[in-house]
Amino acid sequence: MTNQLPEWSAPYCELSEGIFYQKVSPVPLVDPCWVDINRALAIEINSPIDSTDQKILQAFSGGEPLPEWSPVAQVYSGHQFGHWAGQLGDGRGLYLGVSGGYEWHLKGGGHTPYSRSGDGRSVLRSAIREYLGSEYINALGIPSTRALALVTSDTPVQRETMERGASLMRLAKSHLRIGHFENFYHRQDYGRLREIIEFAIHQLDPDLAGLPDRVEQTFQRYLERSAQLIGHWMAVGFVHGVMNTDNTALSGETLDYGPYGFLTSYRDDYVINHTDHMGRYAYGQQPRVMHWNMSCLAETLTPFVCVDTLRAALDRFPGLYQTAYRTQMANRLAIETDNEALADIIQAVKDVCKTPGIYYPEIFSYLLREDWMGLSQPLKGLEVFQQLQSQWSSEVSKDLVQEARAAAPSWMLSYWLLDRVIRAAEGGDFTPIRSLREALNRGISGECQSAKDLGGSPPATDSAYHLSCSS
Repeated sequence: MTNQLPEWSAPYCELSEGIFYQKVSPVPLVDPCWVDINRALAIEINSPIDSTDQKILQAFSGGEPLPEWSPVAQVYSGHQFGHWAGQLGDGRGLYLGVSGGYEWHLKGGGHTPYSRSGDGRSVLRSAIREYLGSEYINALGIPSTRALALVTSDTPVQRETMERGASLMRLAKSHLRIGHFENFYHRQDYGRLREIIEFAIHQLDPDLAGLPDRVEQTFQRYLERSAQLIGHWMAVGFVHGVMNTDNTALSGETLDYGPYGFLTSYRDDYVINHTDHMGRYAYGQQPRVMHWNMSCLAETLTPFVCVDTLRAALDRFPGLYQTAYRTQMANRLAIETDNEALADIIQAVKDVCKTPGIYYPEIFSYLLREDWMGLSQPLKGLEVFQQLQSQWSSEVSKDLVQEARAAAPSWMLSYWLLDRVIRAAEGGDFTPIRSLREALNRGISGECQSAKDLGGSPPATDSAYHLSCSS
């Protein structure tokens, strides 16, 4: 990439400044350096990055923006942990515009009008987690924001301890959230609410633009996309950790990689966020929470759509989710979705993975690949696994196995792997980050030596592992 980006536009900036966003001048990091550039993604969007160009490095680290960029901080509101939090907004991220079919968003560019008491910075630790986490989720075939580049610096940033400031270039089909609608609904500014709804339709569902019932139809699509997303998450054992309405994207993409993680042993009550004392965002609660979030979204549409119509649509969500989850599990197990034995096999998978030392993300590879060896304790002598294997073998569809194998991860983005990668990076070694990202570019089912080296020795005990929202 030179300092000329192809097909650059900034449709969000066509909305009213001071109402929907504020223009922001980024604040540069001190002595920035590249940690990694996702070159496969850069090529995919026709934006190859010249890592030797200091103007580009400076721009990607909060320095002088490239000429095409239009840095703004978006305003939105939201419900956090089930409570109305009022006005929020981009506190450390800046919308830059659209190129290559994605919105570009610089995280860690400094204070914005919506930073509240925050400093607007990202730290290397959390930026690594999002950089690798979003690419891992994408490699699993799950809609997600993407990570284009990661920069670190000598800028000190205070969190629980003093850490290194970093910046992340995040790409998304759209950064519009439920909170964008909530912001104007709860202000009772229905004119602006209509404006942002129409903008969302043109950006995400342009085929519905101009239809008399377009708001109702787009709500149906928001429900379907969200149900599909949760079906994906639950199938792979992903725990988001902070499913607030301001973190719920209208596009159905996984947004905000704060205190996220993956199941090890199968536990519906697993909570990754250490501030979630009531377990609101536990793994098994995610479908219910998304349904609740959709009810918040439905409320914002009541000035334009009949309440009974919205309620009837909302009532479809549990069924939409169950269908999505069943489909994802069928695909990952190489079983036909209409197979009557599927529900029993899914339950058997859960039962096996409730055994201490058996890691849920690995179970698909154990079933699909002969003689495959992961990190789980030996399974061959485990009676519940033998029963599962026998049951699954009698129902598997051979013509679906190859696709299921390609979708089954050969390595886990485990908390201990991430911790070791972060420690290496904080010591100046970025090689593991690059190696893991390159492996993900090749496909989730491929071998990854760095994952073996750093993630191949799990902790002796699978103790509860929790993260903060600053993660």
